[in-house]
Amino acid sequence: MTHPKPALYSDPFTQSAGPFSPGNPLLPMANPKRKQSKRRSANRRAANAFKAPEFAKDPVDGSLYRRHHVNPKTGMYRGRQVLTVEV
Repeated sequence: MTHPKPALYSDPFTQSAGPFSPGNPLLPMANPKRKQSKRRSANRRAANAFKAPEFAKDPVDGSLYRRHHVNPKTGMYRGRQVLTVEV
């Protein structure tokens, strides 16, 4: 009958790496030192808010289009016809 040989290296997944290992339940989580102010929270939320797109008025037909984009009604961009638009 043969006996299993002792392992030369221990399995790193079964043993703890020490008291400061990330999986240790006794370590406290990282917490902020101070309460975040209402102004700072509001500023963060305002920076992430969606903004309504700004429109420009076409001088030829008066339709609205987004700046630096093709006019979807006429197919014009910077004075040139770039799309064929069916009316």
